[in-house]
Amino acid sequence: MRSCREEEMSGEAKFIPRERNAGHPGNYVFDRNTPPVLEVEPGESFTAETEDTYNGILRQDPGRLQPRDMKPYCDKTPVWYNPVCGPVYIRGVEPGDVLVVNIEKITEMSAGTTATIPGAHHFAGLRGWEECDEMYTGVIENVGGKGTWRYGPHSYTWDLKPFLGTMATAPEFESLSTLPTSFGSAAACGGNLDCQDVREGARVYLQSFNEGGLLFFGDMHASQGDGELCGVANEVAGVVTLSCQVIKKKRLRNVRIETPESLISVYCYRPAEEAFKQALSGLIHWLEKDYGVTRREAYILVSICPDFRLHMYQMCAGLGRLMVTVGAEFPKKMLP
Repeated sequence: MRSCREEEMSGEAKFIPRERNAGHPGNYVFDRNTPPVLEVEPGESFTAETEDTYNGILRQDPGRLQPRDMKPYCDKTPVWYNPVCGPVYIRGVEPGDVLVVNIEKITEMSAGTTATIPGAHHFAGLRGWEECDEMYTGVIENVGGKGTWRYGPHSYTWDLKPFLGTMATAPEFESLSTLPTSFGSAAACGGNLDCQDVREGARVYLQSFNEGGLLFFGDMHASQGDGELCGVANEVAGVVTLSCQVIKKKRLRNVRIETPESLISVYCYRPAEEAFKQALSGLIHWLEKDYGVTRREAYILVSICPDFRLHMYQMCAGLGRLMVTVGAEFPKKMLP
């Protein structure tokens, strides 16, 4: 594997091919010791081909089942699922800074796969739910901005809403598996969020704990229902273009997302009630510090404004320490 400097000299520094983003040990951990795949300047766009959460195994042959046919990936502990691209080193970023990730474009999505996984769902082992405890692979056609899934005699079609399920900065000293890690050293470093608002046009705010920020990303979904309840969404490979900026010497309580329409405070925890409470607390602190809204003012406003929303992004079961991911969304049109 060539160094970042060699790629920069060859003129390839802005592109990371898929073969570098799956199948290597560093693709399955958030680890500051993983060598950077790329170095970029703040504001410089770069593009990566991401692989799907199953390393393309089910997509290449939908007759395969998970976990039966997932070797050698399922032989690892933790399993080598949810491969990520990275880390990307952003020049000038230091510990204690905020890394702002701009999601410029999501394109070239593959056909999707979905699945049921024995034991890894909310109704595992319950009478009447035996079918959901059987291994199943489903194919989703993602064409022309529409997703179509067929099950027996039934066919379902919906609008695609692609996003990146995983985005994180490297922790300060831990090495964490990408699949069951909602966040690492702190709530503000990100992880396997499965948050539908990490989408094209959004800005994601993450805390940096290392020189260069060390950004990891991947786990593209073409679409997902609230909660990702069976544990698997419309899992795809695709192409994403990002750029990064830095806010110097700023501390975050948790991950923040800014869309053209809203401010969203994201939190991962269990039980869900506590996750929502912490997301709301993060939002109110954000409004207070950056927009001059008092805490009581914000607290009342989110209770009376019908455009305020609470989101249940991800509530999977059977995936170890993976937490519930929620969001508190405030409309920008209501900012003073």
